[in-house]
Amino acid sequence: MTPSSHLRKGFTFVEAVFTIAIIGIMASLAVTAISNGARDANRIMARQQQAAVQEALNAWVLSQARVTSPGGVKTSQVQSMEAIRRIYNNLATTKARFEKLKPTATGSDTLARTGFLDEATITHFDGYSFGSDRLTSAALEGARQYLTLPDWAAGEEPRVILMDE
Repeated sequence: MTPSSHLRKGFTFVEAVFTIAIIGIMASLAVTAISNGARDANRIMARQQQAAVQEALNAWVLSQARVTSPGGVKTSQVQSMEAIRRIYNNLATTKARFEKLKPTATGSDTLARTGFLDEATITHFDGYSFGSDRLTSAALEGARQYLTLPDWAAGEEPRVILMDE
């Protein structure tokens, strides 16, 4: 048998390394696609949470249109947006502003739904700390984002801003 007609069995080292490299590249692409999918899902949930808090904030602003008497009764007198903006800006932190949107209890056992956030949204934020004027949830942390409720500037609407970390 001559060397040129010799049958080869198996892979050469170069072929094996090349095959392993291709498999490694394909695996890294698959892992990247899966992890980006999870981050995208968290970003969608973060936007939904931002929209829910923004909607609650808008409802709070509208609820402040009537002046409350010292006895806690809404009067027929209408407050200006400037007065409502002052009330909002006197709440110095995102946490204080967010707390205004949550339901408040009246009486000993009855919960009067005077808040503007639904239970599902509140549950997303419960258990997460407020710090550095940041509002976080599991989805926001997964997306590496947070919400902030900045001061309400004159001539604008109050805003809930979704920020990247």
